[in-house]
Amino acid sequence: MERRDSKSDAEVALELMRVVLDLAGNRRLSPTRTLALYHLCKEAVAYAPTESVTAEYLEENLKKLLQ
Repeated sequence: MERRDSKSDAEVALELMRVVLDLAGNRRLSPTRTLALYHLCKEAVAYAPTESVTAEYLEENLKKLLQ
């Protein structure tokens, strides 16, 4: 029987979201922005590039959300 230790994409996205919110400090996001942040994190986790990638896309969208 195969043992599964890996987390789902949704669990990893939530962990990434927590890290981002911790880094944001005391800033509070509206429910709409929180949901947008979750979807952005899910997209980042699911992204599987075939070539090398920079973090510009994710960084730009995070800046917009945290303004």
